[in-house]
Amino acid sequence: MSETRWRQIVNGYQDIKGVRVAVQAPDETLARVAQAVGITSDQLRQVDRNTAADLLDELAAPPTPASTPGSAAINPQIDAIATLLATLPPEAQDEVLRRVGLAQQPAPQKETGKGDRWRRRAG
Repeated sequence: MSETRWRQIVNGYQDIKGVRVAVQAPDETLARVAQAVGITSDQLRQVDRNTAADLLDELAAPPTPASTPGSAAINPQIDAIATLLATLPPEAQDEVLRRVGLAQQPAPQKETGKGDRWRRRAG
């Protein structure tokens, strides 16, 4: 999700040619945003976003045997992060992965030993 879209959802509007237009996040998006910032499902229900609240409860549910590592099901939190990551442009995805230390790093250069480093070639 872009920073601009995030702000539109938080503010509840977007500017289109100088006119403010109301914005309401889809329930799934709102549930994932709420999870990211620590909003509870009860808080969502207080503002009549019951479906988003139910989805947030599903995301926060304890892992089931089907969602444990090595199973075919995916952890809902990982799935939420992967879904959000997929909405970013490739450069932003790379930056996020770099920040969490998952970006592919260049292969380390093999050390050949101190003597090899300082040896001059005979010319």
